[in-house]
Amino acid sequence: MKKNLYEYQGAIFDLDGTLADSMDLWDTLCRDWLLAEGKIPEENLEANIACIPLQAAAQYVIRSYGLEYSPEEILAQWEDLVLERYKTRVPLKEETAALVKELYGKGLKLAIVTSSFPAACEGFLERHKLRHCFSALLYADGVAKDKRFPSIWQEAARRLGLESAACIVFEDAYHAVSGVRAAGMGLAAVYDKHCKAWGLMKAQADWIVGAQGRA
Repeated sequence: MKKNLYEYQGAIFDLDGTLADSMDLWDTLCRDWLLAEGKIPEENLEANIACIPLQAAAQYVIRSYGLEYSPEEILAQWEDLVLERYKTRVPLKEETAALVKELYGKGLKLAIVTSSFPAACEGFLERHKLRHCFSALLYADGVAKDKRFPSIWQEAARRLGLESAACIVFEDAYHAVSGVRAAGMGLAAVYDKHCKAWGLMKAQADWIVGAQGRA
């Protein structure tokens, strides 16, 4: 039986596409950077790097395009391209932001799990006055496996001092569903126009945010 949202003790939020309306930026970042390097990106580039951490994405383009950069050099260039936008322009997804404030006000412990750059995440949360709501920020590059596996979600719960089953995850990406469910957590599907598997994700979620409103 589906839990009432307030029966959970903790809520874990993705950043990009869930709390930050930033997917347009990420959808073109790697492609535009490769074009500037004189490389022709493959047609399915975005799909190939969508569910892996930034470090792994940098390694992927080095292998695939014969680049002489180190992963760290590529990441530094990508970070320079996006950091100013997070600190000054990337907007909130207002419905999710309202939930953050509501759940925080109800006493739930909150965490962020993101593949974004730490400085971008921190700058975004500070600008929108939400940083104080989150007890833990967990970055995908700092763990062994990505969101498709339960370990990153379990680690987020651990940092909140909670059992996994006491947490619900707010996420817009379908590839994360398997990891959330394997961790034994609730799932709130957050609508984003870039999610090509929205129908599948919505059908598997306990809660729905956006598109059809809260369910």
